Amino acid sequence: MAAEPTLNDFRLEPAVGVRNWEDGKYHRVFEHHFLDFMIEGLSLRDLAGEPDMVTPLSRPWLEGVPAEIDRLLGRRETEELSEGRVALLLCGVDGDTACGALTARLEHSEAHVTWTDWLWESYQGAQPVERPSAPLVFERTRYEAQLHGAVPLLRAMPYDELAHRGKRFLWPWEWGWRLPPRVD
Repeated sequence: MAAEPTLNDFRLEPAVGVRNWEDGKYHRVFEHHFLDFMIEGLSLRDLAGEPDMVTPLSRPWLEGVPAEIDRLLGRRETEELSEGRVALLLCGVDGDTACGALTARLEHSEAHVTWTDWLWESYQGAQPVERPSAPLVFERTRYEAQLHGAVPLLRAMPYDELAHRGKRFLWPWEWGWRLPPRVD
């Protein structure tokens, strides 16, 4: 009889990624609100050494979150990745896997969900990562319950990155520069 695997604690926790942006003559600070994957009380971002990345459960991408939950539950494939793989950490600017993504093979059994075979995938191909290196095994009902509660948590998060600061984003034509006068 096979030994029972050591289970890891899995939960989702609200998090925010902060990045600086030059908007014409203004310096902007953007906040990207998302649900972080917490493993044994530590962020997967910290475990992987990727503090600037975000999970696919992000407030700016709310309309795509149900599809991401289906991927994390093994019900839907990720088009850009090999069969059975899911993106767990993505670029915080646009969430594009081509920018680079920490991925894992997703395996389900009746009692467990396992993330294993860790890779860094981007437009340059797939490369092994140093950490995490060991498989992470979660109790399936708790894992699924956490994911099913994600959408209401995300809806409660700020969706306008600048609304909390009272500043409005400026488009390039609002930066204060003017086109040269037309010469006929």
